[in-house]
Amino acid sequence: MRRGGTGGVLLILALATCSWGYTFLDLGLGSETFPGSGRCAGMGEVALLSEETPFAVLQNPALLSKLERPQVAGTYRFYSIEEDWSFPAHDSFDALLGYTTYSRNSNLYHRGAIGVCSGVVPQGLGISFGCAYAPVYDFTYDFYEEIRDRNTASVPTDKVIAEGFVESSGSISALAFGVGTSVGDGFSLGAGIDYLFGDFELKGRLSGVDTSKVQCWDEPMTETSDTFTSSNVDGIRVRVGGTYEFNKRLEMGASVVTACELTGDYSTSSVGGLLEFLPRVTDDGGEFKVKYPASYALGVTFRPRNELMTVVEADVKYTTWSDAGNDALVDAGLEDIYEWHIGVEHVFYNQRPLRFGFIYKGCPTDDEISETAFTIGSGFATYGLGIEASVRVGWREYRQFDLFDDSLFCAESRDLTDLVEETTFSGMISIMRGL
Repeated sequence: MRRGGTGGVLLILALATCSWGYTFLDLGLGSETFPGSGRCAGMGEVALLSEETPFAVLQNPALLSKLERPQVAGTYRFYSIEEDWSFPAHDSFDALLGYTTYSRNSNLYHRGAIGVCSGVVPQGLGISFGCAYAPVYDFTYDFYEEIRDRNTASVPTDKVIAEGFVESSGSISALAFGVGTSVGDGFSLGAGIDYLFGDFELKGRLSGVDTSKVQCWDEPMTETSDTFTSSNVDGIRVRVGGTYEFNKRLEMGASVVTACELTGDYSTSSVGGLLEFLPRVTDDGGEFKVKYPASYALGVTFRPRNELMTVVEADVKYTTWSDAGNDALVDAGLEDIYEWHIGVEHVFYNQRPLRFGFIYKGCPTDDEISETAFTIGSGFATYGLGIEASVRVGWREYRQFDLFDDSLFCAESRDLTDLVEETTFSGMISIMRGL
């Protein structure tokens, strides 16, 4: 059977890219998840000064010093993703008429996390200890495309000649331990260590191939698949953070996360050999490394009212994605990025909060791609439990070649890229209890 071609190269590039949102750009290194509480999620995912929960160990461990009592917390988050792929239509004078959607995917993904904090231990010189478990990079993705005959002379026209799938599953999770303490004069410091571990699988496959329409292959095949499976992936990274309270109105925070290298084992399998799937040392397995980037974050909180019932926080984060990579995949040429988070919380006189937030994130695969998102949330206390809930709506669009190029099916490749439009809707609920 004929191997590779343009389509093989395109799928390799697809699997070597990364960003956020459980969509096509996530696959090579996984989508970076927000391992925080519902309160911070509702405030635009600000966390450097607002994450006063056990999940501070995964954001800014200095905030553990603000938890005077032992506390346990858990979260559940879902993502609903709408992903539309469209190709451009032109008239005989090459004028753009519009876009025709050929693949529309709607998927629902979900994850949970848990954390616990000791609270400040006076006999331990005012140190507070924390521990949390949460997924930090998620590889879940499902793409489906009906591949249609591009020959307008065929009867019937626009016939489905194959079904294409790009599927991914698994995650990299963190088991994090941290300490935080107040060092006087408004300063708090903290440090933590994350043990990262997990596994993931990436697969590209075709099914229901119409061999009467696809006649350029060396042998007729109705099913093909190429799979990359990782296992025993693990590594360690370090996090340090601090806060400084200038006065009751103004406070600043900072956090640094070191780069880390995860090692693991991989195996590959091929049925039909359609795609030159992954460059590798051997055909069926070996060891590989995944590098995740360092990040540097700075945040500020301002309370504009005399009665401190309103909080405005802004965080900026710089991530060195150019140092990241997966040596089992091709080099995707990632770029360093900034991301911006702004959140507002106002607590009404009945003690019910209302929260809003805005998020703007660049994309490490292309500096012209960005994601914009808005958040809203609230919370209440009942039976000794603090319950926080939030929703997030985001969108992004970019240009990309079809994942299953026409050249795989004995036709000429399309010269122009397709338009990909993504809409994400996610919700989070977190429950906390003091002990």
